[in-house]
Amino acid sequence: MSKNDRIIGNLEEVVSYVEGNDKAMRKTVIVPKRIDVKRIRAKLDMSQQEFALRFGVPVSTVRNWEQERRHPEGTARILLKVIEKNPKAVEAVLHEEAELNRMSFMPG
Repeated sequence: MSKNDRIIGNLEEVVSYVEGNDKAMRKTVIVPKRIDVKRIRAKLDMSQQEFALRFGVPVSTVRNWEQERRHPEGTARILLKVIEKNPKAVEAVLHEEAELNRMSFMPG
């Protein structure tokens, strides 16, 4: 399937959704079973504190995950997988959100 075919398919799904067929947009989300937080953090060459600050996770949570006292749950596992594969995308979204928040607090 070419890139154009995928784009057309995605657009057709959006049109179907807008027309009221919400089933068209339903996809199965595959949640990773295990996430090695320490390996992800080490790959990014960050301390636990740097990782926690960069991605908005309490440092105690990062420690607990790495020491396997706790394990990331559903959405956290998905986010950690995205961080593993494309940390710059997550950073860009968080930076954009921070900018929007800053703008909303400016006196008008």
